[in-house]
Amino acid sequence: MKCYVTFFLCIFLIGCTGDDYYNLGIYEAKQGNHEKAVHYFTMAIEKNPKDNNAYFNRAYSQQLLGGKESKVIADYSKSLKLNPDDNEAYMNRGIVFMEIGKIDQAISDYKKSIELVSDYSSAYLNLGNAYMMKKDLDSACLNWKKSLELGNEKVFNLIQSNCSKMP
Repeated sequence: MKCYVTFFLCIFLIGCTGDDYYNLGIYEAKQGNHEKAVHYFTMAIEKNPKDNNAYFNRAYSQQLLGGKESKVIADYSKSLKLNPDDNEAYMNRGIVFMEIGKIDQAISDYKKSIELVSDYSSAYLNLGNAYMMKKDLDSACLNWKKSLELGNEKVFNLIQSNCSKMP
């Protein structure tokens, strides 16, 4: 309710700032209303085109909605241009690249995410998955094992099923 009160006050009294729209976008995203969230993040970007968080969150909401991969990639790319040290943006953009079959770009993004945060188990999992898609089982297994070593037990079955001949 607080967000809506803020929204009405900013419209009728002073006009919304980019931060107001951004906060409304976060509120809608947390409620699962990703279409509304995308709308508010877009408004936040219009008010402040250098808000990397608005680009990131718009990309993430669009990613959850599905079907707009080129827009999602463009928003993550813009977010990364504004904040090149965002390992999550690399990770999420890599996921979209994998979904559309651009495996080499996905691998590059996962590696960059790991370069920024070396103990990111999910990035190792996804990097392993990307290598598996390229039929590079050795690299897949090495990355899945690193993910497991970092505490990601979700990879255990992948390792058991695919890496039994590896040390």
